[in-house]
Amino acid sequence: MTVTRSTSRLLLAGAVVLCCAAAVAQAEPLFSVDDPKGDDHGSGVLIYPDRDDMEPGDLDLVRLSAEQRSDGVWFIVEMAQPVRSPKGHVTEIGQIPIDRLARNDFYTFNIDVYIDTDRIAGLGQTSTVPGRGVNVDRNFAWEKAVILTPRPGVAATMLQLAFDNEFEVELRARQGRVSKADLAELQGRSEARVRDLYYFPDKVRVNGRRIEFLVPAEFLGGTPVPSWAYTAIVTGADLEQTGRPGQLAPVKPTMMTMSVARGIRHSQFGIRSDADEATPPVVDILAPDPDAQSTVLDDFDTVAGRLAAVPGVAVDGKEAVAATGAQLTLEQAARIEETAADERKGDASGAPPTTEKRTVPARLRTLNQLLEDGLITEAEFNELRRKILAEL
Repeated sequence: MTVTRSTSRLLLAGAVVLCCAAAVAQAEPLFSVDDPKGDDHGSGVLIYPDRDDMEPGDLDLVRLSAEQRSDGVWFIVEMAQPVRSPKGHVTEIGQIPIDRLARNDFYTFNIDVYIDTDRIAGLGQTSTVPGRGVNVDRNFAWEKAVILTPRPGVAATMLQLAFDNEFEVELRARQGRVSKADLAELQGRSEARVRDLYYFPDKVRVNGRRIEFLVPAEFLGGTPVPSWAYTAIVTGADLEQTGRPGQLAPVKPTMMTMSVARGIRHSQFGIRSDADEATPPVVDILAPDPDAQSTVLDDFDTVAGRLAAVPGVAVDGKEAVAATGAQLTLEQAARIEETAADERKGDASGAPPTTEKRTVPARLRTLNQLLEDGLITEAEFNELRRKILAEL
């Protein structure tokens, strides 16, 4: 049989289709959690900026899922509206094409996913990255954080600089002065902390309302399993933060989070006149219960320094357990919240608690309380105590 050029092209096209179909068939769903549509208003008071490239629905998270594919674990976020491309838009400062800054084909939002892999209440991290103005609920204390942001490299650098500053403040308060060698050691700690706890995806695919991003299983500590829980929050992205004086390493870093202000604004989310100025800049959270989001994000106290605590979603629907393996009672859960109050404190600007507020004595007191309440074993207490003291 004679194979013409046209026939060859058809055969090649057919092979490509078959390869794509095979790749899709090999994708193994890992989990999927839906979020109510039309709740992209934070606690109910946020107003979208007055600009033509951000409209209601743009930052509305409606589903978070993940798949195991041949090249790794892909997280998938679905929004209510098609994801806006940066192409054809320019910055206010300098009129720079935005696609030179945001190279992964999205630019209007950040999506944080904090992953609780051990499901042990009270153990793990509760702080979110700077600027989000909320904490993660202690019952979903996380071990790994995936930060999807339009400028991942810059965001990672900004986070490391924030930790540099926190560690320096803590060390200076403890010993009175900081040497050049101390600074080098602190920077090494910051790099390790960002590398171990945070991942900033740079392999991203946008298709309509879906945005997919690769997260190495090696970072996660394995392939996601049903026992894991996820706390996801959506904020507006301020790509031009680093172009403003002093904003690469500001005193109160915001990690390119679009802030809030009264009235209708162009570069900020507005809040109603009767809303508190400390309203967190979180536009949406992953919460299948349609009534949960407004309640959670409105539960903060600037006088007490208490930030809103965002809960996660456990894929298997189970409650967190104590380190002993027993299911938490309501009394134990309340006790965890009480003993961890110092870690949840932030200032009125919405900045997360600093390392300075979590001194070694405070962390040891929390650890002792967890042991006293039977939430960790003696062996776990000794190991955690050893790690805390090793930082001295």
